[in-house]
Amino acid sequence: MTLDIRSLTFSYDGKRNVLDDISLSFEEGQFVVLLGRNGAGKTTLFRNLLGLLKADGGSVHVDGRDFLSMSVRERAGYMAYIPQESHPGFSYSVITSVLMGTTSSLSTLSCPGKKEMDRAYAALERFGLVPFAHRMVDSLSGGERQLVLCARAIAQGSRILLFDEPTSSLDWANQIRTLDTIRSLTREGYLAIVSTHNLEQALNWATRLVLLKGGRVHADGTSSELACSCFLSSFYDMDIRVEKLEGHYVCIPQETV
Repeated sequence: MTLDIRSLTFSYDGKRNVLDDISLSFEEGQFVVLLGRNGAGKTTLFRNLLGLLKADGGSVHVDGRDFLSMSVRERAGYMAYIPQESHPGFSYSVITSVLMGTTSSLSTLSCPGKKEMDRAYAALERFGLVPFAHRMVDSLSGGERQLVLCARAIAQGSRILLFDEPTSSLDWANQIRTLDTIRSLTREGYLAIVSTHNLEQALNWATRLVLLKGGRVHADGTSSELACSCFLSSFYDMDIRVEKLEGHYVCIPQETV
């Protein structure tokens, strides 16, 4: 599975490009983290990839096929979106929520059957959620709800997973569990693209970092290539000292530049 973005450009007002000639190529098995200050274009890039916004120029291809020309149902078979947190208008059980992920493979008037139920339970099992199957989603903790969203994406059958700040509202332990879950998925061949503001998490979990600044790709590389105090200080306009302690990167802010 490959995802190729070529010269993607987008503007909300037709004057200032929020995405400015973005070109990136991703492969299955990668844990990619998008880093950037507020307004750098991370969310806009996700919305363009999902087809929620129409790019002014450029292209997106999955396995060589024009992704944005596909139907919504067909795109769902390739790419799934996992938001920060889900707030459904109605209270659903965990199994019902995960079953919703299977509907993209059904015809318009069809209902989920045994095949879809088996897929939903298989997704629950891989995340340890079978005991929660008949509980209501809004009764779960933040970390458990995040895992339900992951299970729904897996049940959808997509191999490209877009995570929008998946740890932003979680306690420390659930942040680690969520990151470990994403890493385990990439080791099974999924492509995960994660938007975050947490620099330390990015340096320690990602196999690849993409830094966006002013709607452009500012840098693209591994943690070892980008974990430079001078480079990151310039990127964030802050004096940052990056150290590696017992195999883990630690970022220590100094004073504002």
